[in-house]
Amino acid sequence: MLTAVWWLAAVLMAVGLLGLIAGWRRRRKRDEGMRGRIDDRLQELARRRAELRDLEADRSRFLAAFSHDLKQPMQAVNLYLGSIERSLSTAAMASDERSRSTESLLRLQQSIGYMNDVFDSVLDISRLDSGALDVRMERVHAWSFCERVLAQHQRMADDLGLVLELRGTDASQVSLKTDPRLLERILRNFISNAMRYTKRGGLRLRITQHGVLCRISIADTGSGIAAPLRKKIFDEFTRGDAAAMAAQGVGLGLAIARRLAARIGGRILLNSHVGLGSVIAIELPLSVASLSDAERAAIRDAHLVERVLPQIVAEAPVNTLMVCIDADPDVANALRLLAPGLGIEIITAGGSVDAIRQLAARGRVPSLLMIDAQLQTESVAQVITLINDEFNVTVPVVLCSDEDRVANVDNHAGSPTTLLQRPFSAEKLRQAIHVSLSGWNARQGRMDQ
Repeated sequence: MLTAVWWLAAVLMAVGLLGLIAGWRRRRKRDEGMRGRIDDRLQELARRRAELRDLEADRSRFLAAFSHDLKQPMQAVNLYLGSIERSLSTAAMASDERSRSTESLLRLQQSIGYMNDVFDSVLDISRLDSGALDVRMERVHAWSFCERVLAQHQRMADDLGLVLELRGTDASQVSLKTDPRLLERILRNFISNAMRYTKRGGLRLRITQHGVLCRISIADTGSGIAAPLRKKIFDEFTRGDAAAMAAQGVGLGLAIARRLAARIGGRILLNSHVGLGSVIAIELPLSVASLSDAERAAIRDAHLVERVLPQIVAEAPVNTLMVCIDADPDVANALRLLAPGLGIEIITAGGSVDAIRQLAARGRVPSLLMIDAQLQTESVAQVITLINDEFNVTVPVVLCSDEDRVANVDNHAGSPTTLLQRPFSAEKLRQAIHVSLSGWNARQGRMDQ
């Protein structure tokens, strides 16, 4: 009897063991099938990601080519517009005809300005999406920085009959830790957007300190933003009062500003009342360290170069000879027409050899070089070196580029370089020429002392 029980127990144990083995085999087969499906999904995901990377690379290459091809004609349009403006200011015509022509020119300037903004916005979105937008944090003196950005919009404000103000409590000592290029893009966006929707009154830029943060705000006396729209205003392709402003922009500016602010550790704030106006602000971290004596001196020098020295001409403007080296014939032709309005003489050339030949024929030494950074035939450094060596001088350079940053911009063959991003207006070109020549004269003066 006992033996039978043991045999029964042994049989049951064997059956249970066989069941466990069979269950283990089934689970193993199921797990292997699941792992196979997971591997297939992972391989599919990797393939899709590779396809997306290829598509993104193709789009980036397309936008780069699109950028260069479109910026060239846009650049010529901006310069031709400057020439037309000068011709209009000196033309003899009846007062009503002059008024109509001036109004048409103003609207044309606004439309081209909006085209430039939309174009820059599309490129900014491309750089943000592709991760190609680099961030370089540095210390920035808030007051002088905002003063310069505001001054860039002064002429348009005057044309629109708007007042621009800069206010700040103890702002002269405030310095920020930020990327000045991206912050300027954000503030320009705020200012141009506020001017677009402000018919009367003006804008006030205010700098205030809140603990470890600095707030830069733009207050306008425009139409304001309705409450339902305030939550959507930072979405792409959203505009305020779109019915009234149907032809002005595509609603990308504030969406880009919010994304740029996040890249530099900033936060955007908005407050608005319909019929009273809006206040839009960005909060940024303060720079912990105080300004050194050298930095204060650099700020004073920059103010001198930008505001004072451009009013002082070391030589008669007609004696200033600028050599423009650009392969685009439209840009060259536009510059020749614009030269009288700039008050200087301009020689256009396709390369360094052509420039040297023209200068030798005239027996002249250039006062300034204006070079296309995207020259295909030779490098910028080679152009500068050949011309400097030919005439045994160091000529300051205005470097025109599709990008807002160029590697080693201050180290091109030893010549002081001012970067000018395309497309630029005739006024921005005039400012770049003044800054380049004035800064060079100031450096030479300090060396002679």
